[in-house]
Amino acid sequence: MRRWTRWGVAALSATATMVLSTGTAEAATTAALWHMENPSVMTDSSGNGNNGTTTGITSVAGVSGKAYHFNGRNSVVTVPDSPSLNPANANLKIIARVRFTVVPSAAVGDYDLVRKGLAGTAGGEWKMEIFPPAGNTSGTAFCLFQDVNQKTASIRDTRNLADGAWHTISCVKTATAVKVIVDGVTRSTPASLGSISNTKPLTVGAKSGGGNQFLGDMDEVSIQVG
Repeated sequence: MRRWTRWGVAALSATATMVLSTGTAEAATTAALWHMENPSVMTDSSGNGNNGTTTGITSVAGVSGKAYHFNGRNSVVTVPDSPSLNPANANLKIIARVRFTVVPSAAVGDYDLVRKGLAGTAGGEWKMEIFPPAGNTSGTAFCLFQDVNQKTASIRDTRNLADGAWHTISCVKTATAVKVIVDGVTRSTPASLGSISNTKPLTVGAKSGGGNQFLGDMDEVSIQVG
C-alpha cells in the first residue's frame, strides 16, 4: 500500500487547488505589474511595456515602498491599449491594494479602481470598483465583466472597506464564474461569458474621459491572463 508523506499530500493539494481555480494546469501570465513607486510614470514591471501616463498623482507610504494617492478630483493613470491587456476567452484576474476612508458620495456614484472599456464598448469591458449599495453607506468592492455580445456578469462584496486600512481586492473571470476576493475571502457567482477584447485604454483611479474619481491610495496593481 502506498504511503503518502506529509509533503506529498500538501503538494497534491496545492496542485488540485490550482487546477480547480484556473481550469488548467498552466500558470497565468502577468500582463501588467505596477508597483507605483514613481508618481511621474506608472512603470510596468511585467516586461510587456504597459506603462501609464499619470495626472494628479502624489506619493504616499505603500504596502511595499511607495504608493499612489488619488485626490478624488483629477487623479488618473492612463495605459494605452495593448494585446496583452485583452483576455479574449482566457481567464482574467485583476488585483489591487487599496486604502481609503471616504465612501463614494451619491454625486460621485462609485470609485473606478481599474477598468478597460465602458458600458457598451465594442468588444466588451472589465472593471474593478468601489461601488456602494443603495444609500451610499459603505464602500464595497465590485467586479464587472461584459463580453463582445454585451452579456454582463458582476458580483459585489459585502464588507465596508472605508476604514483606513490596506485591503487586497481581486476581480476574477473564469470560464464558469466571476469572483470578487477581498483579503482572501471569495464570493462567486456562476457565469459564462464570451470574448472580451476592446481597443480602449486601461485607466486606474477614474473612468476614461473623467468621472468616478477615486479618493484614496492604491498600490501593487496587476493584471493576470490565462
